[in-house]
Amino acid sequence: MQRTADDLQNDWLADLGQRLPISPLSALGFVLAVVIGVRVASQTVVSLALLESVFPFLAATAVVVADRWLVENDVGTRDRITVFAYGLGGFLAAALVTALHVHVMNLHGTSVPQPLYLTLMSGTVGVAAGTVAGIYEIRQRTAVREARRQSARLEEFAAVVSHDLRNPLSVAQGRLRETYRTGDPDHLKAVEGALDRMDELIEESLSVARSGTHVEDPEEIPLVELASDAWESVDTGEARFETAGDRLVHVDYTRAKNLFENLYRNAVEHGGDDVTVRVGACKYGFFVEDDGPGIPADERSAVLEQGYSTGSQGSGLGLAIVRAIADAHSWDVTVTESPAGGARFEFRRG
Repeated sequence: MQRTADDLQNDWLADLGQRLPISPLSALGFVLAVVIGVRVASQTVVSLALLESVFPFLAATAVVVADRWLVENDVGTRDRITVFAYGLGGFLAAALVTALHVHVMNLHGTSVPQPLYLTLMSGTVGVAAGTVAGIYEIRQRTAVREARRQSARLEEFAAVVSHDLRNPLSVAQGRLRETYRTGDPDHLKAVEGALDRMDELIEESLSVARSGTHVEDPEEIPLVELASDAWESVDTGEARFETAGDRLVHVDYTRAKNLFENLYRNAVEHGGDDVTVRVGACKYGFFVEDDGPGIPADERSAVLEQGYSTGSQGSGLGLAIVRAIADAHSWDVTVTESPAGGARFEFRRG
């Protein structure tokens, strides 16, 4: 998903979540577990306190474990805050129902021992239920987003097949007719070139469509190691490669390597052998930049779209593949200008 720099600056919710020292959901579950644990510890083991507190304590602990699971699976900050909102809503709903019930009992002359603690325990179970509902909600949202992305990929692929392939197909058909008419085999060279061009377009379009699928089994890999591996697998001529800082990235190695390879090819294609490509860590993600001619500000919103190309021979699919791989990893992509005036692509967790 491509986003502008202004979008990222205005996304205060994601930024706030990144700044917090601990996830709000983990903090809520931890506080509830501690309160219940302290209360149980202050009572004798033979009392009913232990029995009545076991399930709420386990529920609070499960909330913390669930939030850690979300973090370990690289669920985005906004989605984790959504789960927290569901959990908090579950706490308030359960606590309110319990408080009303206690109030009704008091009106009928039935006293309830420790009503505040009873309300707290009920709310704790509500947090667990809300957390489960929140996780289900974000899974549904993810499925819907992925379905829409895949639909867009298929539409783009159909557009290439119906439009971009027509030109090389017309060339092949025309040169083949000339071969039949004149008997000159030199026309077959143009036919071969047109067929190669069609094969390239089909393969790259398929790559765009396939890269949009969700990443199932990501692994933690040092950014510099991943970027260096990709640089060694691309014919970059005399271009230079630099790194600036390292961090662990949670990625599908093969697809992430393909992302870097396409960015390197794009930099060399537009900057020539004298270009310097730089990869490094930035706030909440990483960047790839160069000191080439850069991308005009009015074209940055279009460079990641399929079919965009500044050259007559370009397929316009290289950066579309980058966008598809970023989408699969739930990364937001910002296209901006590097300090040297070239192109800069920033990838941040959504």
